Amino acid sequence: MSAGRIAEVIKRVESELAEFWSAPDESRPEPAPKTRASTMNFVAVGSRAEVERLKEQAEELAETHAGRTLLITLDDRLDPLSVQGDWSATCRRAGEVPICYDRVELTFGVAAAERVASVVSALTISDVAVIVELAPGAPNVLGDALAPVCDRLVFDSAETCIERVAEVARETKAPLADRAFVRTFSFRELVARFFDDMPEACRAIRRVEIARSAGSKPDPAALFLGWMGSRLGWTFESRGPAQSGGAGVVGRARAADGAPIEIALVDGPPAEAQAWRRIDGVRISTSLRGEPLALGCVRLDKSPATVRWTMEGARSAEHLHPLGYRDETWVLTKTIDSLEGDRLLRDAVLAAAAWSAL
Repeated sequence: MSAGRIAEVIKRVESELAEFWSAPDESRPEPAPKTRASTMNFVAVGSRAEVERLKEQAEELAETHAGRTLLITLDDRLDPLSVQGDWSATCRRAGEVPICYDRVELTFGVAAAERVASVVSALTISDVAVIVELAPGAPNVLGDALAPVCDRLVFDSAETCIERVAEVARETKAPLADRAFVRTFSFRELVARFFDDMPEACRAIRRVEIARSAGSKPDPAALFLGWMGSRLGWTFESRGPAQSGGAGVVGRARAADGAPIEIALVDGPPAEAQAWRRIDGVRISTSLRGEPLALGCVRLDKSPATVRWTMEGARSAEHLHPLGYRDETWVLTKTIDSLEGDRLLRDAVLAAAAWSAL
């Protein structure tokens, strides 16, 4: 671990990495050049308290997306103009061939943080994408500097308030990716499926109720409403606490044709063994050819990884569907690999921020 002025530390890290990669692999019967895995540059930005978790994440991610990882944070205990840097490299065998990848850890002083974009540019591998993930505790000064220069920006709106996500999204033209959006894909797909062959019911929505688990983390219903509203041309008009004495939020939106839409967000019990809040159910009141139609997509109480999908009224149907969620390594991998849908997510984030700001 070395610390000092930015230019000196970066030069030292570059020199030592170059020496490592140029040295032959002595572990083979006959020394040969190292084979570098260069699928991407993954830049993880977080608080000092998140560094160990980010290291563990980097190790898990390297199993399928090996490349260069940069872990970046800020420390107000350092000389304000200095940076602290360290690096490590790992080799694992893929058959007979050892595959090597490396990790660089950088901690910036407060004043040095404004140089983070140029430092990252100097240390990333050329010709592969630079993926930046802003962890929940990522200092704003670092996130604001890196958002405009990355090839893909990753965040988690289940951990970071949607207003901050929207703020950063406005600063970059890079594709956006959201872990929470990946986790809720099945809910969105199942709700969209209601309207596959009856678009007129989609335009006749008059009430949306979303049940979500209670907790202190950001409300997952905001992004879901942002997705629905941005797809259907809604304008959010009001938002406030429920008046009936129950926990929750009520609001109103205006459809593209000017018709009012009632919104109700209902609090349920906290989700067990989960740091973030989750969506537990979506109920929609609409009509089809003048007849009422009630649509529901709700988690089962005894099997929350499965939802009951129902239609009642003008049409009737009922099915059970697994939600398909796995683990966070899978979520991050999907978040990085899902290159399509950036405009959809961007629109959903900005609409969710508009709803939350009411």
